[in-house]
Amino acid sequence: MIAILTVLVALPLGLLIRNRLAAYLAFAIAFGHVYTFQTANLVMEWTNGATAAFPADDSTALLDGTLSYFAVSTAIYAAGFGLVTLGHWLRNRRRTARDEVRLDSHGG
Repeated sequence: MIAILTVLVALPLGLLIRNRLAAYLAFAIAFGHVYTFQTANLVMEWTNGATAAFPADDSTALLDGTLSYFAVSTAIYAAGFGLVTLGHWLRNRRRTARDEVRLDSHGG
């Protein structure tokens, strides 16, 4: 769920929201909401016996599974901020190129 959110929302937020800090904040809020829901869903599945996200019984393996889940989630979070930054950079680049064309067309 958080990977889908990141792919679908992060770049458009960077493109659509003029203030980069506001775009970061909007992404962080959306990510936090979906991450909480995803984590709760995985824990509920795990308590019912599913071992897709977390290992079954071994306590040290449980810590390893939790750390790997944290690492993957953190990597997705960082990628989302990278996509917001890329969207903001593309927005500024497109606006700057449009302004340069206007200056050149009026100069000659």
